[in-house]
Amino acid sequence: MSRAIDAIPTPAHVTPKKLIVLSAPRTGTHGLYLALKVLGFKPYHMAEVLKTGSTAVQILNDGLVAEMFHKGKPYGREEFDKWFADYDVIIEMPFFMLHSTLKAYPDAKFLLTERDPNKWAKSFVNTIGRITTSFHRFPMVIFKYFDSFASSMSFMGTTVQRYYTNGYELTPEGQKQLAENYKTYIAEVKRLVPPERLKVCKLEDGFGWDEICPYLGVPIPDVKWPSLNTPEEFHEITGPKLQRAFMKGLISTTSIIAPVIAVGFWYLRK
Repeated sequence: MSRAIDAIPTPAHVTPKKLIVLSAPRTGTHGLYLALKVLGFKPYHMAEVLKTGSTAVQILNDGLVAEMFHKGKPYGREEFDKWFADYDVIIEMPFFMLHSTLKAYPDAKFLLTERDPNKWAKSFVNTIGRITTSFHRFPMVIFKYFDSFASSMSFMGTTVQRYYTNGYELTPEGQKQLAENYKTYIAEVKRLVPPERLKVCKLEDGFGWDEICPYLGVPIPDVKWPSLNTPEEFHEITGPKLQRAFMKGLISTTSIIAPVIAVGFWYLRK
């Protein structure tokens, strides 16, 4: 099975990882990503995937399919070194491939932000679920095939959604399964990672500079925490990529349909 990661050359240098964040998306991870940049770290987060494009999404897809469904070779340290060579913090990616990450970085310093499971499920539905649904509705159900990034994102969102809802999608039962599977994930992290190497923060108890700076051994900056983790912020980040995919699909389908219509009119006139 061909994997996108195999096309990336082995890096001459790999930046040591100062922190690996095992948190699920929608648990304050984007704010943490921005905060770590303020502190001088170089974190890899879904925002970096959006910047890089379809290749980065395909790398993620190959890894999560191998992890979740045992299709293909799971990622190891070699693959992660290629993927995150220039970064010193990894955020969100471990959620999609927890066991592979822990095996590759057995001595790392870990952080887990957790959230009320029902609130997490609701946030998932309002963000990831909403975008995933749009990929299965007209016109994006057609347009996404003209944009490799949109197509790969649709696959990722659909796969993760079906996995964590146990196939019930965004129905009331699906949301219940989301919350239960999130609880299972949190318990699995705490079971697998020794407590002396895991910092756990609960969003409902407050999450900001006071929680992460002492853990990382850096001074607290005199600036406001950079994100509120709102659905509106999520859609502002993902919106431009989806708009480009929409326009690309619109232009592509128009260029195909217009000649067909012209030929049709010519035939009718004949």
